[in-house]
Amino acid sequence: MFQFTIKEADFLNQFKEKIREYVNKSYKFTMGYLASPVLNDFRDNERLILIAVNKSVYQNLYSFFHLNENHMQYAGFACLETAVYGMRLYYALATEPQNLHDYITTPAFSLEECEKREEEKRREKEFAEDEEQFSIKEFYNAVHRFNTFVMKTPAVSSQLHNRNLFLGLSCGKELSDELQDEVRKNMVGAYLSLSLHAKMFFNGGLDESLEDFEEELHAMFMEYVKRFS
Repeated sequence: MFQFTIKEADFLNQFKEKIREYVNKSYKFTMGYLASPVLNDFRDNERLILIAVNKSVYQNLYSFFHLNENHMQYAGFACLETAVYGMRLYYALATEPQNLHDYITTPAFSLEECEKREEEKRREKEFAEDEEQFSIKEFYNAVHRFNTFVMKTPAVSSQLHNRNLFLGLSCGKELSDELQDEVRKNMVGAYLSLSLHAKMFFNGGLDESLEDFEEELHAMFMEYVKRFS
């Protein structure tokens, strides 16, 4: 099983296991929400589209954790990239009926165009100067740049260990400091992205145990921020 070997390893491994549990719990809740015509007003064809996108999000998150534990971090990063792209697509489809209609009926549907229109709307709103917004799109772009070697230095240096390049399929049992750092950052990005994704599904006390778990996980994340800031 993959274990963090960097500073605060025990805490980071506990955080990782909490995120994995959150994936399990939120998957069951979100799929239950989408499958119920009582909890949402999507038509059957729309609901099927959203179920397919949401299932893709979670299957790729499961793969991200599984591949990390089997020392195949780069394959895991690719699955994380796909999962986060699914979150972006789900947001665009679920929040704007016209986007969902276009996705179903238009072969040349463009997620980027949908997001561009959404960003223009956001510019009209005023945020507090000290308010920091985590962007799923920006996180996706960062993972994509790493996976495609656009970020050449971190992508290459993460594969070096003791000045040697590991040539096997996996990353080996001893990861370089750079690769461990990428895993750590991506675990946090996965948590923040999933927490935003899960907020799109109505809860309001329907699953109090999930709400309690989210608070517990958030408290652990704040402890993470304190330790690494």
